[in-house]
Amino acid sequence: MTKVVNNETLNQVLTNYRCSIDNCTVSPLGNGLINSTYLVSSNNANFVLQRINKNVFKKPADVINNAELVNKHLLAKKQKNLYSLSPIWQVATINAEAMVIDASNEYWRAIQYIPNCFTVEEVETPKQARQVGSAFAQFTSALSDFPAESLVETIPDFHNLSKRINHLRAVIKADPKRRLSSCQTLVDFCFAQQNFIDEVELLTQQLPIQVTHNDTKINNLLFCAKSNEPLAVIDLDTCMPGYLMHDFGDMVRTCCSNLPEDGKDLANMSVSFDIYSALAQGYIEAFGDKMSELEQQSLAIGAQLLPFMIGVRFLTDYLDGDNYFHVEHEGHNLERAKNQLNLYRLLHENHEKLNKITHHSSLALI
Repeated sequence: MTKVVNNETLNQVLTNYRCSIDNCTVSPLGNGLINSTYLVSSNNANFVLQRINKNVFKKPADVINNAELVNKHLLAKKQKNLYSLSPIWQVATINAEAMVIDASNEYWRAIQYIPNCFTVEEVETPKQARQVGSAFAQFTSALSDFPAESLVETIPDFHNLSKRINHLRAVIKADPKRRLSSCQTLVDFCFAQQNFIDEVELLTQQLPIQVTHNDTKINNLLFCAKSNEPLAVIDLDTCMPGYLMHDFGDMVRTCCSNLPEDGKDLANMSVSFDIYSALAQGYIEAFGDKMSELEQQSLAIGAQLLPFMIGVRFLTDYLDGDNYFHVEHEGHNLERAKNQLNLYRLLHENHEKLNKITHHSSLALI
């Protein structure tokens, strides 16, 4: 959970942006569970103020520096009419710095505020899904000539499935909260997916490294209030080297199920293949010839991989005592794990259908 911020600290930070709690309005913004985020409104300007969560991001300065590098590249592309979305830059302090470190050694940054826009919490139509796929593809495509190795892994091994499985094994062995007996069947299911785990491991050895967003939910897009079209990709905290299948898989994970990720009516869970098809069409079309054939083929694997991986992470956190993900009640992470692993099962059982849809989407561009 995020820490409460007192007015004294807030005022100390605001002075670095020529503001104070006496001459501006500060209000909580968004529903994120990681960072503390506020909208700062004054007569001079509006901006978003954010404190980076050091429990999740061990080196907050890397998060801020990565965003600086990415946004500068996107801005250069925008100025050459090679990027149609709006880069979201970080606002410099009065000392021309990208961050503020307060008296408690907490890291803060200010981010440009874009008015007359809105966010969406869930995809409801294939049209929206195609917009999501296209917007995140435009983002990564614009970064395809950016040196991915210059970015720091803000969360090391974030999408390393082998490391996630090994972490699960270690927590099972320790069983610190004596919860293993309540989820043994689910644990056995995870380890029974070894063939899939091996397939992913082989594929990652062949895929090219790209700069990926790694949190491609629809609520990480800003939509223009006038056109209802995507305006900007936001929340670059996990933007780092990765594979296209990770970004595409996270879109599928968060857009294609009829249940929220902690929904318990698993007998009635279903996958929307219309939404999946729209995501694939939007994503592949926006990438064009910058996506290799192997990367296209990997998208269907990514669709299965991300629900499986987050399911393993939820299960691991449940067994470990709920130390990472915010929970609303005991067993919340177990409910999430069951949900995501069931979504993986449904997608895995339909892997041939996923392949056909993805292949058809790529053929439509020829």
